[in-house]
Amino acid sequence: MSYNPAEEPKEEEDECKLEFNIFGELLDDIEHENVGILNPNKPASKKDIDSLLKFIGGFKHWPLLNEDCKIEVVKYLDYPSRCKLERCSRADYEAVKKTPVEVYSVELFDNEKDPYTLCVEEFDTMTVRVQFHHDFISGKRFEFIFSQLGDDTEVRWLQYVSKKRPKSRNLILKSCNYYEEAVKFGEKWMKKGNYMMKRVTIEMINYPVETSQIKRLPFCKNIRIAADDVEMFRWWFQKVPDQLVDLQLSTSYENRDNWTIPTEFLNAPQVGVSKNFSDVSIQTFQIMLTPEFYFWCRAAFTDEQFLNLKASKFSFDCVNVTEDGINQYIKKWVSGKGVENFKQALLWSIRDWDQSAITRGLELRPWDTDFETEAAGFCSDFERVCGRGTCYQISSAINPYESLTLSLSAVRVSIYGTGKKMEYDGRIYTYYSIP
Repeated sequence: MSYNPAEEPKEEEDECKLEFNIFGELLDDIEHENVGILNPNKPASKKDIDSLLKFIGGFKHWPLLNEDCKIEVVKYLDYPSRCKLERCSRADYEAVKKTPVEVYSVELFDNEKDPYTLCVEEFDTMTVRVQFHHDFISGKRFEFIFSQLGDDTEVRWLQYVSKKRPKSRNLILKSCNYYEEAVKFGEKWMKKGNYMMKRVTIEMINYPVETSQIKRLPFCKNIRIAADDVEMFRWWFQKVPDQLVDLQLSTSYENRDNWTIPTEFLNAPQVGVSKNFSDVSIQTFQIMLTPEFYFWCRAAFTDEQFLNLKASKFSFDCVNVTEDGINQYIKKWVSGKGVENFKQALLWSIRDWDQSAITRGLELRPWDTDFETEAAGFCSDFERVCGRGTCYQISSAINPYESLTLSLSAVRVSIYGTGKKMEYDGRIYTYYSIP
């Protein structure tokens, strides 16, 4: 295949314009309540048809396919190609309409102040992000900023394309509330993806659950929720599968120092849903069993709960965990009874920790000159990425070539699984790396 680099910018520009038109039409759907219809009466241009023909290899046998076969083909088309195809005929429009869009993630942020987005003004905004691919640099990610403009709503959006400046445009929705329109827009994209997203982020303290259309998110195993009460967390837990991969909970910045996830909530089974759409059975999951979690707020884990966590990687603002609890947690790992494939535990707390109580009965190797020489550049990398504090290496009693790093600083106690057994050319040694 011949390749002309001079043509690439032109093709990318055309594709970008097309995708902006697509989202503009969907925003028009919000304004006119034409849910899911992307202006089917607008004829496809010759460029649209030629581009689609090039992508799918031609239409020679297309009219011979029944609707089920067409839907199977449409599954593999990207979103712009689907929009070109649906304008070719009423039958093609129906086939595209019946095929869910593969939406990887939907994110909604309340009053986000991110210097790298359009949302830097000191007024109320809602940010909605839609991502079609798990790769953030794939160019298949869009960001929408909703804000109130008198009685109307202004919508601005950015498209991120690798190695290019973000492109933006504006749209005014007449006589509507920006908050309601943003939520409606985000939920419509969930619906267009048949609620099959892999990831959902909701950083809104007052999500309108009373008017929400979300029933289930059976494939969403990565969820990040911000709330000021556990009932909001519980509401979202009712939508997701019983087995999560990554759970992140947070509260508003103003409440982070005083609002706490209670002990009972952390231990209680939460109602979830089955992954199978045809199965309406109710499942339960426990935060205690989640393999990875980050709580950007205070969490009242007791020592007993802390010792029984199944997560290999977690972080939370520590309230009730004691020095003895941390000591016992490390000893469990040393004796081979800890979490399998342990990676990281971050316990955030500005308190006067008793370091002697944390390290009691443990064989410690300080990070002295000898260790830094043995570990080569690991120590400097660790300090750059994780911070330093007072650091010790603690070896496993089961496999002395494997070890933990215990880091004690003014703001947290950190435990990392850094030492791994390696073998090269018949020699066994410990390889140190940041998990």
